[in-house]
Amino acid sequence: MKKKENWQNKLVLVTGATGFVGPYLVKELLGSKALIKVLSMNKTGNLTGIEDKITLVRGNIMDPGSLENVMQDVDIVFHLAAVSNVNYAIAHPKETFGTNATGTLNMLEEARKNKVSKFVYISSSHVYGPPQYLPMDEKHPINPQEPYSASKAAAEMLVNIYALNYGLKTAIIRPFNMYGPGQSQDFIIPSIINQAFKKDMIELGNLTPTRDLLYITDAIEGMLTIAEQGEGVYNLGSSVETSIKEVVETIINIIDPAKKYVSIESRRRSNAIDIPRMCADVSKLKKLGWLPGVDLKEGLMITIRG
Repeated sequence: MKKKENWQNKLVLVTGATGFVGPYLVKELLGSKALIKVLSMNKTGNLTGIEDKITLVRGNIMDPGSLENVMQDVDIVFHLAAVSNVNYAIAHPKETFGTNATGTLNMLEEARKNKVSKFVYISSSHVYGPPQYLPMDEKHPINPQEPYSASKAAAEMLVNIYALNYGLKTAIIRPFNMYGPGQSQDFIIPSIINQAFKKDMIELGNLTPTRDLLYITDAIEGMLTIAEQGEGVYNLGSSVETSIKEVVETIINIIDPAKKYVSIESRRRSNAIDIPRMCADVSKLKKLGWLPGVDLKEGLMITIRG
């Protein structure tokens, strides 16, 4: 495959590799014969089983001194490390901005000093806020509603500044809702699946919001396509709008159609978090040759089995 040749013997640094997305990205890059450095404070986390195939570098994106020499000879950086839980970010705004914005600045500065070929920043669709139109393309105004999305938008601006002022080649990826095996219970799909196995009555918040759901392997293919060919900002999603009600009913039908669900007030989130509708326009990414291959039912079946 052309893609595998593109990555062969490239030295790639990945931050945030011990979360949900990172291990999938690292494993795909390893399969494409890339050389992988993982920046982590103190753990391999979900990378168990491939530690001998990667170089683990101790460092903290909040400590510039610990980043010295980390990017020496690195070709491409995937910067995923972030505070990513929206509720946690609301409770800890200072930490969130420190990690997501200042941490990104520290990474950009090291990339500049080491003349890294490309810096790929994983942002979030949350930067758009409530939609002014659907589907949302990359030109949709950004309007963050809470600390998490505001910190990601701030980091995006820093990435753009380094591209404009220092000639650093960059790409900003705005994923919509990625899902798949290994995702934390903090997220809606694993939470529903967990409840469906353990309870007769699944308790949920608002059932009406819609989301754009993309299976993790399709998301990784999109990220690699953008890293190979893209510059600037790219949405990453399925372009299919699905309500939470549709998601829970699909999961129940797979696990046990006898299960019931209810919307309860205590699980409802604030309007700042519960954006009413989200759906990505991914025309720009499709022009690079990427297409999602896993539909929602298939993705949920794999996730449930996983």
